[in-house]
Amino acid sequence: MKVARAREMRDAEGRAFAAGIAPGVLMETAGGAIARATLPYVPSGGTCLVLVGPGQNGGDGLCAARHLRSRGVGVTIWLLTDPGKLHGDALAQYRYLQGADGVGWCAADETPQGTSDAAIDAIFGISLRGELTGAPLRATWYLADHPMPVVAADLPSGVRADTGEIAGAAVRATRTVALGALKPGHIFAPGRSCAGEVVLEPLGLLPAFTDDLPLRLVDRMPAGPRVAPQAPKQAYGRALIVAGCEAYPGAAWLAARGAVRGGAGLTVLASLADVLMHPGAMPEVIVQRLRQDGQGGIDPADVTQELAAPAQAVAIGPGLGRMAELAQWRRAIIALCRPLVLDADGLSPFAGRPEELLRRSAPTVLTPHAGEASRLLGREVGTAPQERLEAAEELARRSGAVTLLKGQPTFVATPDGRVAIVDAGGPELATGGTGDVLTGLVVAQLAQDVPARIAAERAALAHARAGAALRSRSPRGHLASEVADAAAQALGEED
Repeated sequence: MKVARAREMRDAEGRAFAAGIAPGVLMETAGGAIARATLPYVPSGGTCLVLVGPGQNGGDGLCAARHLRSRGVGVTIWLLTDPGKLHGDALAQYRYLQGADGVGWCAADETPQGTSDAAIDAIFGISLRGELTGAPLRATWYLADHPMPVVAADLPSGVRADTGEIAGAAVRATRTVALGALKPGHIFAPGRSCAGEVVLEPLGLLPAFTDDLPLRLVDRMPAGPRVAPQAPKQAYGRALIVAGCEAYPGAAWLAARGAVRGGAGLTVLASLADVLMHPGAMPEVIVQRLRQDGQGGIDPADVTQELAAPAQAVAIGPGLGRMAELAQWRRAIIALCRPLVLDADGLSPFAGRPEELLRRSAPTVLTPHAGEASRLLGREVGTAPQERLEAAEELARRSGAVTLLKGQPTFVATPDGRVAIVDAGGPELATGGTGDVLTGLVVAQLAQDVPARIAAERAALAHARAGAALRSRSPRGHLASEVADAAAQALGEED
């Protein structure tokens, strides 16, 4: 599903108008969809309160009121703007309803009398600027004090379209009809909690007007590797994982488990002897011993193209610990001519200098959380979704790498400015080791010759769905190894 920020949505509609579609056509489509979404909440002979603000969103609400009235629903229109400020198609809808039988009116400075079976929030949509004040704020309080099903036109009023932030107060909708495309405010907290059930009405916009939107929601598993059923294990790729140290041996084995469960035909763990002898070792994994650097970590002199050559993809980072020779690690990583995943400590050599990764000749996937993204970018990255989205875009652009920025939601950004949003995960993934599993899932996809962007999206969605499957059993207390095991099933699902 495409996701549009407010300006992007206006631009898409503007291109449709320039191509010959009249604005009234979109309003008619929107109004009809809002009315249909409201009808299940209104019994035969029932009534609906329609809150109308200025602009196109108010026009959509007036159009919905007309459609409801044509179906026998009694309508009260609470006009929260000066009628003189209505124009164009919104004004035409207003004039059409003036004096109509079964349509009541309430002025902005008045309060609706009686009760209604449902309400339509058509105050602002994506046009909100500043904080909710005056009559719109009073209307929001009214809805909070008079419980009834509320259908929001495009966005619950008070939710900022681009960030999901609340403008002081917001309508809490039962159902929201997203018009044209989803908005970040439908997905990002805290706005998502105000939207209720979100249904998409594409408005009849042709793909040509929305295909270039840079944001999209990944709600289906992207197509995976195409391998013949009778193919040998070599056809599913060889994944090499360079990970672990004396202090963090488990991270290495969790990444290896993720690669095995992610479908790699062969998984090789290259690490220190103590790590390879860890009780969590898996018999399915090939091991390769590397030398120690004197600080308890892997000697970067052993991380060579010769080591990587037999593999189709490489992952570096989980549990590496303190890397004493950052410059040497940086040179070794840049020189590897294989698709590469960098995670955790494997990101450290590029702190403050992500542009160095532009020198790599093969695809790269970075999998930082917000703190690691802060160190890479040399600036603070907050935990709010909008801040993390901007960080993912910047990091992908500066590094030339696909950037999988972990969190809720997860973002997969590409250097050309495209961002996929994965919104299926939850608190069950906020436990040690799940990030290592994700690294293994990504490198397994790369090893099977899946392009870097799709590999990151598949791994992120499988990881999130695995967590959701575990959450359905209990909210917390899951093991990272259980996430890896559940991810294998998620990767095999056909949407």
